[in-house]
Amino acid sequence: MVSECDNSKGICDAGKTAMYTLLRFNEKRPTVSSMKENEGQLVLSNKTYDLVDLPGHERVRYRYNDFLPVTRTIVFVVDSTTLNRQIRSVAEYLYDVLAKAQVQKNRIPILIACNKSDMITALPTDKVKLMLENEINRLRSTRTARVEQSEEDEAEAYLGYEGENFKFDHVDNQVEFVSCSVEKEDIEKVQEWIRG
Repeated sequence: MVSECDNSKGICDAGKTAMYTLLRFNEKRPTVSSMKENEGQLVLSNKTYDLVDLPGHERVRYRYNDFLPVTRTIVFVVDSTTLNRQIRSVAEYLYDVLAKAQVQKNRIPILIACNKSDMITALPTDKVKLMLENEINRLRSTRTARVEQSEEDEAEAYLGYEGENFKFDHVDNQVEFVSCSVEKEDIEKVQEWIRG
């Protein structure tokens, strides 16, 4: 197990593994949807970082719990060209990450990397942020009711301020949004985030 790592998360086909490969090897390589995490080291500015690419498939997302105790930062990759169609899935996964007690307790910083920004159909980061805030706000009311009904669930922290619409500014974690494009090898903002 690594002592401290940077995690890459997101739903299938967002470009997580392609970004992981570009970060690690400084080149694009063909990727396939994985059911197992990829672990490796990344060197930026003569400093080594442990990087973990976690599968986005719904059945194996729970694996990120294994890495939470050693997670330094989270890069949550979003496909900015398909968010309109996948908003519910993306928001549910992001909600799961944000509501984890350990993520909040450790105030793990989260970068929302809006991939495929080079495409004409890509949404700008401010639109991605607004859409995710609105969807998490809807999810929050249904999730809160569900958690109150079942005491067997792991405790989830309430996201944001009660009685107010959800905003990323309302969580204790640092949450930032950047546009990027693995295809155009435009990931400098992600590298800067990892460098801290």
